Amino acid sequence: MAPSLQQLTPVQQDALKEVFNIGSGQSATTLAEVTGLKVMVSVPMIGIKPMDEVLDSLAKPGIPVVSLVNIFAGDVSGATIWLMPGDKAREFAQHCWHHMPQAKKSPEFNFGQIHREVSEIMTTAYLTAVEDLLSLMTVPSTPLLLSGVLKNILGKILAERTESGLVAYVQNRFTFGDKSQGFSGFFMMMPDAGSLQTMLETLKVAD
Repeated sequence: MAPSLQQLTPVQQDALKEVFNIGSGQSATTLAEVTGLKVMVSVPMIGIKPMDEVLDSLAKPGIPVVSLVNIFAGDVSGATIWLMPGDKAREFAQHCWHHMPQAKKSPEFNFGQIHREVSEIMTTAYLTAVEDLLSLMTVPSTPLLLSGVLKNILGKILAERTESGLVAYVQNRFTFGDKSQGFSGFFMMMPDAGSLQTMLETLKVAD
């Protein structure tokens, strides 16, 4: 990773937050409509950190999770990750089954389809914000469903998207339903180093 991208200044973080607040807000609105649940989303966490610190910020590295990984390319490239702890992921999918538009097309419960649809909604909202506000085009892939221990699954994915052991990321926590009895998961967008530089230059906050 280039020296200028080993950390983000407060001005750069604020500029990126303006973009991703729009993406997270739109995804929360859409998810509330399609899941039938109240959806709350945290303020985006944005930064450049060592891979292990990023893993620790998502969840305990040893817990089982369900994860959707979506690679995107175009004027900017990178990956998005949607993950939910495994003990809640199936219950969440069952709760949403009869609400989700794509799920209604299938007569049988499809655990993966629910989480793919959630991942696609979030990825589309974030990338649309980048396209609308920065005029940078992106093309997402089909999400890849993975399950297992968080560190085993995401460690390799994060390692493939780092330079000098650092990961550039935008992270939100989404809560579905009531806090006491709801479901929580994390969404992460990781632009490649060159793409992050392009975004900062477009926002006119590059060093």
